[in-house]
Amino acid sequence: MIDVFIANESFLLREGVKVLVKRVKGLRVIGEAASLAELRKKVVGEQPDVLIIDYTTGVFSTQDIGQLKNFLPTTKFLGITDLQSAKDMTVAVEAGIESHVLNVCSAEEITDAIFATAKGEKFFCGTILEQVFDAELHTASVEGGSCDPVKISARELEIVRLIAEGFTNKEIGDRLFISTHTVMTHRKNIMNKLGINNTAGLVIYAVQEKLISPDQFIFDSAVN
Repeated sequence: MIDVFIANESFLLREGVKVLVKRVKGLRVIGEAASLAELRKKVVGEQPDVLIIDYTTGVFSTQDIGQLKNFLPTTKFLGITDLQSAKDMTVAVEAGIESHVLNVCSAEEITDAIFATAKGEKFFCGTILEQVFDAELHTASVEGGSCDPVKISARELEIVRLIAEGFTNKEIGDRLFISTHTVMTHRKNIMNKLGINNTAGLVIYAVQEKLISPDQFIFDSAVN
């Protein structure tokens, strides 16, 4: 059983997370807090497996995360927030957030994040990863002075490479710390952007863009 503690000043969001957790076998809520004082009073005695926290509202902050970790040596921290800037999310990770999803993510993605975080894995939803990767890509482009158009993001290129190498959606999700659902969404978006409607097309694109070596594959008329 994975013990979950919820730190969020919003009553509605706390209730929403509790309802979600109670529906999933293997998870249980052992406490909640709407303020930092309440959190400090309750959470140390509980020592939850996963602390779900919104560090963006002013009630809780990234500085609080670092302090709390001193008293919660085995607890993993999962951020559930509105979409933040890449810089703010990087600060949160450096402060001790192991995983991060958005409060608009699907129930499946949030529960996947809880289970992964409890196991010591890092889990970030696709939107957050895109935000960070796009920021990094923009910075690299500005520093390099390049005006070349970018067809798809760095994260999408990585997914294309893994698809072309034969990894399943689940295997890709495990490697990139995202849910299978998110991989499928990326895959659909990539195919729409490139005008490709099958896996063979993605493999050919990967070869053309030198994401993989053509020596890895033997193409014939049976490829779909």
